[in-house]
Amino acid sequence: MTSRRRIALAFATAVVGAGLAVAPTASAAPAQSVQNVHAAAFYCGWYDGNALTKAGQTGAAAVARIKEVQCLINVNTSYPTYLDPDGKFGTLTYNAVTSVQRHAGISDDGQVGSVTWSKLRAGVWW
Repeated sequence: MTSRRRIALAFATAVVGAGLAVAPTASAAPAQSVQNVHAAAFYCGWYDGNALTKAGQTGAAAVARIKEVQCLINVNTSYPTYLDPDGKFGTLTYNAVTSVQRHAGISDDGQVGSVTWSKLRAGVWW
């Protein structure tokens, strides 16, 4: 695990731990039915959608999406190689995306569509 990933994980653990340490105790409340439950999705700050992102795309919107992919791979997967979040969908990013897709059990086409976005935001650990 790279030192940057260790630092990011240590920081995230500290933030969660601090929140739990100061959280008030809960008292029992009447039972209520829950209709929709959504897990929190991870977000790096560059892009929060799920538009198709792949090699060869250009423009500011594509750069933001690619940076988000690179960041999510760095901090929310077990991919062993750090990706510079430079917004370029080159060979390193393509290889990382296909590796994450294989480990997530989805089609490894190297394109980040809605299914891959969902997996990246939820986390892919192996």
